[in-house]
Amino acid sequence: MMALMSESGAEYILAHAHRLVTVATRCAFSFGSADGLNDLLLMQDDPQGEWRQPVAVLHRDAVMMAVLQVSSLLDRNDRMLSLQAVHRFLKDASVVAALLQTLEDRRGPDIFEPSRTELIEEFRKIYGKIDWKIHGRLKHLRNRGIAHLTVEEMMKSVTFAELRTFVGIVSGLTATLQHLCQTDTAFRIDISDEYRRMARETMRRANP
Repeated sequence: MMALMSESGAEYILAHAHRLVTVATRCAFSFGSADGLNDLLLMQDDPQGEWRQPVAVLHRDAVMMAVLQVSSLLDRNDRMLSLQAVHRFLKDASVVAALLQTLEDRRGPDIFEPSRTELIEEFRKIYGKIDWKIHGRLKHLRNRGIAHLTVEEMMKSVTFAELRTFVGIVSGLTATLQHLCQTDTAFRIDISDEYRRMARETMRRANP
């Protein structure tokens, strides 16, 4: 029974890693775009520009998508696919052993640096940076401010800087998971920065 549970945990990670990478990539797209639009909105050279209102709408919507995606990727519900579920499995030594053996069988010997064991340790280290109090406010924002029309008013939120930190953590976890599992869905840690630049430059060209 224990062996089956270990194998199922390893298969869970390998079977779903590509979906987690895909959602995390979209999250980086969303936040990076929001970050670039935020740069424009902070400009003081055209405070009454007609472009500000539509850019503010795009900025808000991109932020909301990033909040939804980060929340989904860190969902603690056992029935949901998430990076938190991956972390739960990686805390189990038997699952780790099964995962390493399966990767050896499918991908070949562990000869490159960092090693697979080091990547698993790096995943745990990055996960340990999560501030769960801020995460609680992020969930509150998602549940009452974005995902649902609740009778109760939204009482908590997160700052843009806090959201940036969470996107950075999710990106770090995703890059490590992608490297470990060698998924076909590539992920770069600097995707958010790239989309920040693209959004800023694209909108500047559209409004000379």
